[in-house]
Amino acid sequence: MTLEALALAQTYWKRTDPSENIAVYVAVGGVLLVLVLYNVIRYGASSSSSHRFSRGAFRRAARAAGLSEEDIRFLEQYGKALDITDPGFVFRNPQKMDAFFKSVYRYIDKDSESEEDADGKRARLFKARENLTRSIAAGTKVTSSRQLGRGTPLTFLAPGEESYPTIIQGVEPAGIAGESVRDAYGEPLRFHKGSKLTCYFYSETHQGYKFTSRFLGVQRLGTKEIMIFAHSDAVTALPARSHARRETRVPCTFYRVAVSERVVKGKKMRDAKVSGVSFPGTIVDISAGGLGIQSANALPAGEFIKVEFATEGGPQSAFAKVVRMNKLKTIGGIMHAQFIRISQRSLNAILTFVYGYGE
Repeated sequence: MTLEALALAQTYWKRTDPSENIAVYVAVGGVLLVLVLYNVIRYGASSSSSHRFSRGAFRRAARAAGLSEEDIRFLEQYGKALDITDPGFVFRNPQKMDAFFKSVYRYIDKDSESEEDADGKRARLFKARENLTRSIAAGTKVTSSRQLGRGTPLTFLAPGEESYPTIIQGVEPAGIAGESVRDAYGEPLRFHKGSKLTCYFYSETHQGYKFTSRFLGVQRLGTKEIMIFAHSDAVTALPARSHARRETRVPCTFYRVAVSERVVKGKKMRDAKVSGVSFPGTIVDISAGGLGIQSANALPAGEFIKVEFATEGGPQSAFAKVVRMNKLKTIGGIMHAQFIRISQRSLNAILTFVYGYGE
């Protein structure tokens, strides 16, 4: 081998020295590892910060749901304590929203300094919840019967003021199709074509509506007979309830209250005397505003009563005024009474039951 060839061979083996390649690989790998760690730390921190409670996001979501600034200030402390990371989803989803309020209720139970302190916080919580109930009820308005959907219960008054329930089977451009109604003997009822009908229904938010329609006739759908009602583009909302209401069957006792007026130094004063005679009844529905009592001894509208009943929170009592009494075909009737005096403790117990937060 010549000297030139030997020199070239030595140069080749020097350039391809394995130890030098390993050093290069280690250096490049180290740089890549540093870059990977940097990105993990950077984006990991960013990701974790985006999944933390945000006061601004909570306030925006609560405000969009219809809560007042006072309600928002009260609730945001619990939103932070419960680590609500997606308040928009919570306040848009009725189930999630109710779960949040239920969690706040339980947090108050554990975090309050005394029962008096807890009662005050529960009252503020239920005030916010009732405000949301009213806001939801005032949601999307129904202005035309064309907006109704299949399966919606509908009640209509026919000529003669007889009331009949039906269920909507379909909504077509030509009219509304409802289940055929029957008399006490199970025979299909027939109405004159063009008869005026006053119809009532409730939306998904429990808002009541009313509209006037006309009976268009009867059609057969397979083996079923259906009634056709004319559409109306003049659907009106009924006065909305101010409070969420829950149906129940709770025994109670009520007493007639005699109310008299007297004038003292030019001011009218009321005296209330509770009768010693008690009457049994059954509470059939209840809300923060009042209750319905079924009894064989139902009193007429205008009477004042004291009612006693029990909840999971213990015995409760309240004074109320009968605003309406519906007579039953059997015996007695159902009194619809409005609370006129009730303790905060009893009101909290009622709302705990209405919303199911004690369950």
